[in-house]
Amino acid sequence: MKKQNIGIVDFELYLPEETVSAEMLSEAVNIPANVLREKMGVNAKHVGGPEDHSAMMATKASKRLLEKTGTDPNELDMILYAGETYCEYICWTAAIKIQNELGADRAYAWDMGFRCAATPLALKVAKDMMLADSSLNTVLVTGGNTNAYLVDYQDKNQSFMFDMSPAGLALLLKKDHNHNIILETGIITDHVFCDDVIGKWGGSLYPITDEIASDSESLRRARLLHLPDPAGMKVRLGERSLPNFVEAVNRAKKGSGLTAPLDFIGITHINPKAHQAILKAIDMQENQSVYLCDDGHCGHVDQFLALQYGLERGLVKAGDYVGLLGAGTGYAFACTVVKWG
Repeated sequence: MKKQNIGIVDFELYLPEETVSAEMLSEAVNIPANVLREKMGVNAKHVGGPEDHSAMMATKASKRLLEKTGTDPNELDMILYAGETYCEYICWTAAIKIQNELGADRAYAWDMGFRCAATPLALKVAKDMMLADSSLNTVLVTGGNTNAYLVDYQDKNQSFMFDMSPAGLALLLKKDHNHNIILETGIITDHVFCDDVIGKWGGSLYPITDEIASDSESLRRARLLHLPDPAGMKVRLGERSLPNFVEAVNRAKKGSGLTAPLDFIGITHINPKAHQAILKAIDMQENQSVYLCDDGHCGHVDQFLALQYGLERGLVKAGDYVGLLGAGTGYAFACTVVKWG
């Protein structure tokens, strides 16, 4: 029996036009611009406007993609929103809103959350579902991220998130599309970090009380992310993040039947030292990736943004094995291999 492939027809990204430079960000966070550039890897990052919310940005990217590929929305069998669950509303299914905006009447739509490791996982989930279900032939994977709006820029303990940028993406997958073939995925969830980055207040366990609401500073902090143990988290990340990144890549390669190094890899935006350490550990060179210093950490978009730059700069050619490596708080690490071209 002939093996079926699931291929990426094309992809589209949405990035807000407005940006802030390291110098502008420096004034807001009281960190020298040279530190932001050299240590944190942020020359500039994107800033969202009033219509730049998770589902809205995913919709913008999706509409562009359908137009670009000449795809009728009613060709879609499924819409998988793999973006951030922090979005326009609470207790809301973003994918169904996107379905409505696209007019994709035939599809069913659902949400999947995995923080900034979601895009590689979504490729695996969509691929596996398409191979298992004969009715799924054309699938839209989409997402947006607005966690930049949750960062407390007055809290230096959160400086590792000062690079965050809002953004959206859309990927069109087709069965028996023998180009840009999705191979296998390596996934790790390291549960020791499970409570290290949380939106503590506003959920069912810690609602925002009248007492909190009556104090402007308490209310400001309650609306943002909270780090219960920043010192301990920093130590754990120093010990565990690099091995987890590397293991996710190795699992994806092994599942894909690869022993040689990848040809190109798109890595979630992290500090330059960590980025270079990953490349060294997986036996790759600096010119086999693109560091996102002029965009910041665009959440779910990072891997395909790096791939887009790689394609534009001639760093990716037909037949290359491309890794898409993400990580999200929790902590999750995921890498999917795609045979490009």
